[in-house]
Amino acid sequence: MKNLTAAILLALPILVVSPTVMAASSDAVAKTVNVQFKKGASSANYYGKLKGNKYDSYTFYAKKNQKLSVKIAGGNVDPYLFHKNLADSVNVGEYAPEVDDQGYYTLPYSGKYELRILQPRSQASRGKTPAYWLEVSIL
Repeated sequence: MKNLTAAILLALPILVVSPTVMAASSDAVAKTVNVQFKKGASSANYYGKLKGNKYDSYTFYAKKNQKLSVKIAGGNVDPYLFHKNLADSVNVGEYAPEVDDQGYYTLPYSGKYELRILQPRSQASRGKTPAYWLEVSIL
């Protein structure tokens, strides 16, 4: 009985986690987009619409110390950045503490990044389907 109680206590923090962890399974991906910039451009625009706990995944390659800007208009959605060397996801939304005063996040590593657009769990559980417009810029 003690082992079962200990196992439950250890598992509880895993069950009560951020929405980014909850959206980590591959069946939670609504769409995957490879971010492409037109020749000479440093930004690209996309439209999306979320449903439930699904998220949209935008992937791109960048170099260490490049600056990323993520601007979102429309529904109540959040942008989280992933990289294989990051310990956890990074909120790169407009008012996130990780972005500077100009709205840029300095990328700490070179390589492939994934930007996930997702909605808060409370909104997803109420069946909301927010539409959004996304601008991804890399300098």
